[in-house]
Amino acid sequence: MENRINHIIARVLSGESSSDDILSLSEWLNEDEKNRDEFRRLKNYWDADVAFKHSVAPAFSADKLQQKINVQRRQTDRRQMWRNAIPLIAAACLLFIFSTAFFLYNTNDRTSEYCTLLAGEHTSHFTLEDGTVITLNKNSRLSYSDRYGKGSRDVKLEGEAYFEVAKDPGKPFQVKMNGASITVLGTHFNVKADAQSDDITATLVEGSIRFEGAKQNIVMTPNQQLTFSRSTNKVDVKEIDTDTFTAWKDGLLKYKSISFTRLVENLKDIYQVEIQIDDERLADPSVTVSGTFDQKQSIEQILKVISYSLPVRWTNNNGVYHIQYATLKKTMPMREH
Repeated sequence: MENRINHIIARVLSGESSSDDILSLSEWLNEDEKNRDEFRRLKNYWDADVAFKHSVAPAFSADKLQQKINVQRRQTDRRQMWRNAIPLIAAACLLFIFSTAFFLYNTNDRTSEYCTLLAGEHTSHFTLEDGTVITLNKNSRLSYSDRYGKGSRDVKLEGEAYFEVAKDPGKPFQVKMNGASITVLGTHFNVKADAQSDDITATLVEGSIRFEGAKQNIVMTPNQQLTFSRSTNKVDVKEIDTDTFTAWKDGLLKYKSISFTRLVENLKDIYQVEIQIDDERLADPSVTVSGTFDQKQSIEQILKVISYSLPVRWTNNNGVYHIQYATLKKTMPMREH
């Protein structure tokens, strides 16, 4: 078999291959990664030998290659033969792509392929090959190169994600966003970087992270939250209750003394519905709410719970929820679920 495949390789590289040769080569390449490595080495040598006439490493000397593939090429100019072989090599590459999901490439000029993780209408959990656990909030996207973990651990984020990074001091973990990045060695943190939002928000639960913006290089400590404005390059860091900002990964919506208007904005974003506050008294920043909701609850159920602690009533008019002020008949804390 080895002698036969050597002849096939020689015919393919010299431009004398048949369609059967190309098919046989494709099957051989698909059998083992070692076969693909061997063919890449031979092809790289052939390219260099034809194009530059320079010396190569002893392991890939002309004599060894001559013996390995038992060349049957014509006694004409090699450059002209290579130009004639281009259509056949292109056909072989197409066959590899569609039949084996493998294409020929020069390792020095390799373009990385990216794996993309998507979360649809629900949060999704993923574990990368190094043990890092990532929880993606709904409608979020995370991508990383097929070289992840080999020399570095870089990911790109659009949306919101909670990271539990596996420790590896020799390979820092980096989250890249449009306009900023976060670098860690091993820690738990939350990042929100919606494409349509001007702000990037990083919340550190444990460990430490380094945030890098256009002009910033800030090391954060636990229970801190950093907000970065992409348009102004301004940064704000404050102490917060991290549970409030990471509860979503457990399927909960948790709020602590936030304004009612901010709660409404969050509900509009989460449930993708239109909500209008029809009374100025409810839009006053001093009107605050606290509580915990289950994300499985409907918007109507959540509005009902809110009505237990705030003097509000609501109506649904053609899909738009209108919030009005109402006389508070009973006073009781907001239920937690």
